[in-house]
Amino acid sequence: MLGQLLKNDFVKNTSTLFSGLLVVQLLNFLFALILPRYCLPSDFAVLGIFTSLVLILNELVNAKLDMAVMLPEDTAEASSIVHAAYTGAGIFSIFLIIPAGLLAWFYQTAYLLIPLTVWLSGIQQPIVVWLNKTGQYKRISTLRIIQVATTIPATLLLLIVQVPHALIIGFCMGIAAAALFSLRYFQPRFNITLLRDKLREYGQFPRYGTWSALINNLSRNSIPLLLAQFFSSGTVGIYSYATRLLGAPSGLYTGAVGQVYWQAASKEDNRELRKTTLRLMAWTLLLACIPAIAIAVYGQEIFAVLFGNVWREAGKVAQYLILWYVAGLFITPVSVVLDVRNKLSFELKYNIVLFIGRAAAIVAGGLTGNFYISLLLFVAFSMLMHIYLLYFIYFKVLQDEYPA
Repeated sequence: MLGQLLKNDFVKNTSTLFSGLLVVQLLNFLFALILPRYCLPSDFAVLGIFTSLVLILNELVNAKLDMAVMLPEDTAEASSIVHAAYTGAGIFSIFLIIPAGLLAWFYQTAYLLIPLTVWLSGIQQPIVVWLNKTGQYKRISTLRIIQVATTIPATLLLLIVQVPHALIIGFCMGIAAAALFSLRYFQPRFNITLLRDKLREYGQFPRYGTWSALINNLSRNSIPLLLAQFFSSGTVGIYSYATRLLGAPSGLYTGAVGQVYWQAASKEDNRELRKTTLRLMAWTLLLACIPAIAIAVYGQEIFAVLFGNVWREAGKVAQYLILWYVAGLFITPVSVVLDVRNKLSFELKYNIVLFIGRAAAIVAGGLTGNFYISLLLFVAFSMLMHIYLLYFIYFKVLQDEYPA
């Protein structure tokens, strides 16, 4: 099976993305080794809340029209959707200015940067999908490298000169650099009429896709917000640091595989896509097995050696979360099938149940006053839902006749 897999164009394209993303994650890993020397857990708590808000708003910024870019066979039609998504991002970001200003005034932190950061993300998102559709994977990797290569030195410089909110500002500068560089590959136009027309033509994406993606993002990125209601900022910071480190290798894999699988899903019929999916599952199991066992057994020791004994507790958090991250390696890439095969209504219902269950798990654990009970309940519920979704995709969605 491995020999067949390596001859596949899927792996060739994935390798192109993987090599660039590997550079990104190695830089992130080195950055993660340095940051604890300059920051406290409470600093990561503030960054975790800021990035959670940005990621949640990113799901609304262009009404998920970026997801529709992959669907048309005609590249000119796909380009017109990029223009519409760019227009939507600009309009949406303007409406964020007053709420962000109020948050910045009330909490005395850098929330005023939220509209700008969301707008810049809204520029880049549809362009990246367009690059994916047209097979320009080297350029996608370039954008990722530019983002992290800007974030790291900018953040370190800001920390050294003791600029307030250095982690947040550095994060925003990285997004800005990548967004501005993406304009070299595609020059979107602001066109309100085109936005209106595309919202009508691809109405299922704003109607179902936006809310589904928002709720799914809430169920992941509202965790620091919920934990902060029951536990100290230090505890939330330890959680944020652990998820940052676990998210690096998992993001490397799903970021590379997911985009190539998305392109495959838009071109292959169900018979071919089932074979691609099985190969992907086998490859994922092969890669994830040993690292996952190492974290599950020796997580605390690994974190203490690499990042200092003060972060040993983050290793314990990683031990609780590792199964959730491994499940994400399987489900994140293949979940795009729901968008491509127009199962957006099901996806919305699934994500509503997922969000309610995850929030209930965190709250139930919070009421006991035990942080690790919250994590255990959260992971257990998430695993059950991921297993069901994988079953639904492979045995239901991909069993229907669907022409290439």
